[in-house]
Amino acid sequence: MTLLLAACTNTRAQPTETVAPQHAPANTGGVTQKVPATAARVVTSGLGDAQNHARVIAVQVVAAIDDAPASDRPAHARADQRVTLHAVITTELAGKRVIYSDAPALRLAGKPVKPIALTHAPRLELRWNRIEPAAADTTNGATPKDFRFAAIDYRATPIEGALGKPTIVADVRPTLTPDHGHGVGTMRYQLVALQGDRVIASAGPEARRGRGSGGLTDAVLRVSIRRDDSFLGYLTEMYGQPYVWASAGLSDRTHQSEHLEGSDCADFLVYGARRMGAKYAYTWTGGLPKITKLLASGTRGTDGIYRDARGEPLPFTKPGDLVLFPRHVGALAVDRGELGVLDDRDLMMHTLFDSPKEQAIADSGYADKPVELRRFR
Repeated sequence: MTLLLAACTNTRAQPTETVAPQHAPANTGGVTQKVPATAARVVTSGLGDAQNHARVIAVQVVAAIDDAPASDRPAHARADQRVTLHAVITTELAGKRVIYSDAPALRLAGKPVKPIALTHAPRLELRWNRIEPAAADTTNGATPKDFRFAAIDYRATPIEGALGKPTIVADVRPTLTPDHGHGVGTMRYQLVALQGDRVIASAGPEARRGRGSGGLTDAVLRVSIRRDDSFLGYLTEMYGQPYVWASAGLSDRTHQSEHLEGSDCADFLVYGARRMGAKYAYTWTGGLPKITKLLASGTRGTDGIYRDARGEPLPFTKPGDLVLFPRHVGALAVDRGELGVLDDRDLMMHTLFDSPKEQAIADSGYADKPVELRRFR
């Protein structure tokens, strides 16, 4: 398989390796640890039954969209839907395992499960973390010779106001990088349970996907909230994820964009098309003309309006059409400035050395380049 480099020039440094947070050591197999001296023993709302002496062996985060069953699979919701996160606690006593959760309906590994209410679980303290990228820009290498899947730096950040709660509402707004989505985008979550002097945590920054990836496995619950069901709406699922120079994968199905680890400018747009049902392969800006049709082309005038070779203004065709520059691309989002024509005050949705956002073409760094308006076939 040929790994294609990204569409936009980048000479940025490689990211640092992730260091697991002191206050919330994570594991994927129910391994427990002593509470670190730095972990404050905060008394919570008194979750659980002090008479239940079962040993907690695992904790999980599951998500329910509106009234659907809560699941441990990645969740995709619209902004007008409610996403609720539920704690799932597994205990063992005398060889018997019991699952506790307050989820009204629950599916684990695709199978229905009937949990017992958490009020009957052993006495616990619960803490919730976001697992989020620490940087909005990373790179897999500037040239084919030095390409590698760089490990994205994920950090666990405590969710304020969630201490002790068995159920919380999913909030995908990032705290370590700019919040361009304001309620839409993707976030991952971790649950930490304290039972006496033991700490049991769901998967966190250490749960790496491995070969052909810089991101995390689906053991770290992922929630994506999109603006709506349009092409631009599906693109907003990538908000909060880093720009990844030369984003790639060992196949389209395992591509970094498919797992919402991040993307470069071209893969970002292909992701949206694939979410709309298209079968396009991930590609770079030079490959986009093969899967799109040309609508118009031209250059910017001194008045900020783009005109073709005859001097006629280019039309603002429709939101979602591609704005293709040499080695960069975005999608038309909002017609501003002179309505009905393409000018540098119009907004495009793109990703470039930052997580995805809407930005005026004039501020993109490419406004003075020749432009083609294109549409996916």
